[in-house]
Amino acid sequence: MVEHKIDMYRYEWELEQIIAKQGRPCDVLFYGSSTFGIWKSIEEEFKEYKAINAGFGGSTSDEALFHYERVAKPFAPKVVLWYYGDNEPVCSYTVEETKELFLATWNKFLADFPGVKIVTIATKTSFARDEYKDFVRELNAWQKEQAEKLPYLTYIETADICKNKNGEYIFSHYLDDKLHFGPEGYKILGARVKGVLDKL
Repeated sequence: MVEHKIDMYRYEWELEQIIAKQGRPCDVLFYGSSTFGIWKSIEEEFKEYKAINAGFGGSTSDEALFHYERVAKPFAPKVVLWYYGDNEPVCSYTVEETKELFLATWNKFLADFPGVKIVTIATKTSFARDEYKDFVRELNAWQKEQAEKLPYLTYIETADICKNKNGEYIFSHYLDDKLHFGPEGYKILGARVKGVLDKL
């Protein structure tokens, strides 16, 4: 059991907005932090997949697990798009704690919805949080490893969206904050997500 390091209700107003969507058809649930939250066009872009955007704030996987029962579970998704990992080190969670939280939440979905598919999007690195790149590298290596052995899990790479072959950040793929993806970054990521969804 991972000890909470933050206020679990700090994004309550955003959670209430997500809860208000419950009852709408949902085959694909995007459950994650602001990387989904600020991707405002998700529900329109993935309309044919009956997608719901349940991304909220600068949240962590601890919050995703804590709020699972009242926020995620009622959507009863067939596929879960999962994005977490870049806020955890900022909030003092270790890589091992983050792995534990990822698995605990995935197992909640599996227990409630046998046959559910989970697509985990590699945690992105960013110029603004470059100090955490080793954390991200270790977490992503683990996510990729899990996807290779767990039949329900698929991994989507983001490293080449973040950096070029010379290891330099591709700023045109980010917003001016040099933290979140901008339109160009989401265009590439969106195409990858659709490519995976079409094969599931």
